[in-house]
Amino acid sequence: MSRLESLQSKKGFLDKLYFKIGKQKYNFWVCGTFIDDKGNKKFTKWKKYLDCVANIDVLNLENNDWKDLKFFEGINNKQILRNEIVLDIEDPNEIKSVMEKLKRYDWNYSVWKTGSKGYHIHIFLDKEATTHQKEAFVKLFDADIQKCSEKNLIALENEKHWRTGNMKEEIDYEQS
Repeated sequence: MSRLESLQSKKGFLDKLYFKIGKQKYNFWVCGTFIDDKGNKKFTKWKKYLDCVANIDVLNLENNDWKDLKFFEGINNKQILRNEIVLDIEDPNEIKSVMEKLKRYDWNYSVWKTGSKGYHIHIFLDKEATTHQKEAFVKLFDADIQKCSEKNLIALENEKHWRTGNMKEEIDYEQS
């Protein structure tokens, strides 16, 4: 994938989260995480989607402020939306039983290999869920409760994981 295609894909995905899934209600946080020259984990500043993504022109890259474009290129984390629940599953053997429960509840979901050790199952709701509602739901699936906090960033879909360099990719778990 070329640099331009990669930027267009990232912009399209973030725009989809804001406009289609979040219905312009959730101006979520994004940032970049990376390893510096000394091997230390570093973060860029956290910025809101509208402050750093909405103004990026991926069709005319030369029209962007170079600082804005550099920040945008480094984005590899996003805030979990208020109408999103993420089930963080470390053991791949648990995925099938989680999916069976989700099907019983008739939930729409997507399964992602995080690029690190585990899997994220993303569930988008029609309305906002409180932290307590998310916690209750996550506990039903014995998943990581830390993903219920409003100030929690996770690996951005279709981007490389900061530590491993592996892509966070959607998978058709039933086919694998």
